Amino acid sequence: MISRRALLAGGMVLPLVPARAEELKGGVKLTMPAMNLNDDTLRFLVQLGVEWVTTGGPGSPTYTVEGRVVPARPGETVPWREEDLRRTRQRVESFGLKLGNVMLHDFRDAILGRPGAAKDIENVQESIRVAGRVGIPVVEYNWYALRAMGGYTEEKGRGDTVMAVHDYDRSRNLPPLDDVGTHSAADLWTRYERFLKAVVPVAERAGVRLAVHPNDPPPPKYRGIEQILGAVDGLKRVCETVKSPANGITLDTGVTREMGSNVIETIQWFGARDQINHVHFRNVVMRVPREKYTETFIDAGNNDMMACLRALNATKYPRLLHPDHVPKFPDDPNQRAGWAYAVGQVKAMLRQL
Repeated sequence: MISRRALLAGGMVLPLVPARAEELKGGVKLTMPAMNLNDDTLRFLVQLGVEWVTTGGPGSPTYTVEGRVVPARPGETVPWREEDLRRTRQRVESFGLKLGNVMLHDFRDAILGRPGAAKDIENVQESIRVAGRVGIPVVEYNWYALRAMGGYTEEKGRGDTVMAVHDYDRSRNLPPLDDVGTHSAADLWTRYERFLKAVVPVAERAGVRLAVHPNDPPPPKYRGIEQILGAVDGLKRVCETVKSPANGITLDTGVTREMGSNVIETIQWFGARDQINHVHFRNVVMRVPREKYTETFIDAGNNDMMACLRALNATKYPRLLHPDHVPKFPDDPNQRAGWAYAVGQVKAMLRQL
């Protein structure tokens, strides 16, 4: 038997059987996001009793304060290479965990309609093939020309915890960025539908499910760019463009409420079509749909989270669910308390199904 230390030190790559699709059967499975895979992070997930991990793949994005999409770890190889993704999976499994969802790298040119769009799509296609060979069941991605970061601020919550707040008045009149420009809904949809028709058949053949996250935050427009996935109707259009379980969404209970939509009805619509491919499970206090809301504790917002979980279960959703956007606790520099609280709440609810 090869030890974890020897595996990591030697950089060995062992053959793996891609059986994740078979494992993702039965009921809802609790996962946690891990943006890094160091010992401390993975040990924390084990301590929480979480079995599955979601993480960013090579080249996965993060966001500047203006909302530009940039690589979280610059210099990583795109498209994905099989040996890199296998090493990621082995790293997770060395702690007794399972890798279930990997965030795709960015593809700026395809979204913005630039000359490199065709190459971007080829890179995405190859990364999906690699994910299938390695046994990654879900590949998550965003379709952001810009993320509407300019509307965020913070407020105090119970016990001096810190809550994220979105107020569209803070960003409504921000100017376009010279290096990004303005983009209409019609243009964004034309590019997106071309993208979907090119990549979903590849995902079907690879045995991979794609999960697009809604615009988060979901205001109607940001710096001259329409936010086409800022409403449930936009997400429905995605799923109807290519009607396939491989073409699905990340159902975010918080964003769905922020949009002003009924979360239970939304779960039922996408669940009936088997196009919920991942779930972000969180609560908000919504004041003005798409414009003003507070991201709060899982047990303190407008959503009935137990009802949401039961609705998912009624659709026979068998894949991953993770808490998201948890409040910050004072005197907790590693920000572990909020995650531990949310995981405990979800585990308690899962036992009631």
